[in-house]
Amino acid sequence: MKNVLTMAGNFASHAIWSVSSGETLIPIVGFLKSDGSENMERLAMGSAEAMSIGDKKINELDSDHKGGVFIKDALVTLDSGKTDCLIVDVAFANDSSKKAQFMIPYRNAGHEKGFAVHRLKITEATGFKAEDYEWISDAFFNGLESHPEGGKIWADKYEDQAGVSNSASGAENTEFSTEDFEKLKQAPFLIFFLVAAADGKVDKKEVLEFMKVLSNPEFLQNPLINRIVTNVITQIPEIIGEMATKQLDYIAELESLKSIVEANLSEDRANQFKISLFIIGKQIAEASGGFFGFGSKISKEERAALAAIAICLGVKT
Repeated sequence: MKNVLTMAGNFASHAIWSVSSGETLIPIVGFLKSDGSENMERLAMGSAEAMSIGDKKINELDSDHKGGVFIKDALVTLDSGKTDCLIVDVAFANDSSKKAQFMIPYRNAGHEKGFAVHRLKITEATGFKAEDYEWISDAFFNGLESHPEGGKIWADKYEDQAGVSNSASGAENTEFSTEDFEKLKQAPFLIFFLVAAADGKVDKKEVLEFMKVLSNPEFLQNPLINRIVTNVITQIPEIIGEMATKQLDYIAELESLKSIVEANLSEDRANQFKISLFIIGKQIAEASGGFFGFGSKISKEERAALAAIAICLGVKT
C-alpha cells in the first residue's frame, strides 16, 4: 500500500506542476501495475463524464494493478474562505475496503501574489486506523517530493496557510467576492429554468440533457463557466430541486448577475461569458423538441425565453 501512496503522491506532484502555470487541470488517472510500472491518463472530456469515468477506473481495478489515483481540480471552502484545490483519491486493488483522499489547496497563478501551494490535508482514510496516518502521509510525501518539477515547486512555492480564491482560474481568480461567486454559480440553472420550464413543466429528460450540456468541452473553454461547472457538477439534481422550490424572478436574477459580471470583467470577457450562457440555453431548447432530428426543434415558448435571455444579459454578437 505504501507503493500505491507513493505513486499517488508522484502524480499529485505532476498535477501541482500543471496548475502552477495557471491552467485548469485536466483530470488525471494514474495506476501502479503489478510489475511496478506506472501509467497515467488524462480525461480530456466534459466535467461530469470525467468525474464518472475517473471514479470508475480507480474503483474497478483488476489483478494487473496494485492501485490507482484520481486527481481533479476543484474549489473548496476552508476556514480561510474559497480556495483552489487538488483533490486526490486513492484506491487499492488488494483491499477495496480501504480508500484515502488528500486535499492540496493552492493559490492560483493568476493571483496578484502569484502561485503558492499550501499544507496537505488527509480528508479520508477509510479502513485505516488513526496511527496509520503518519506512514500514509510519509509515503505520499515521498512520491510528491520525487517528481523533478513538482517537487521543486513544492519546496519553492510552499506557504503553510491557504489564502482565498473566490472565483475562476487565471486572471479572473480574484475578481469576485465570495458572495458574488455564490450568485454566479446559479447562472446555468437560471438559464435552464427559463428555457426548460418555458412550456410550463420541467421533466427528467431535460435535467439529463442539462447535465450533458454542462459536460460539453466546448462550453468549458470559458474559464468562468469551467470554474462554475467544476463547483456544481456533482450537485446538479439537488440544486435544481432546491431552486424549483423557491419563488424566483429568473429575469431579475439574471440582471443581477449581468451587473456582477460587467462590474468585474472586461467588456470582451463579460460578453464571452454571456454568450456561453446563451449557448447553454439554445442547446437545451434544441434538445427538447423535434423527432429524430426532424421538425421544429425550438418551440415558440422556448424562442421567447431565449430572446428574453439575450436581451436581459445584453449579449453582443
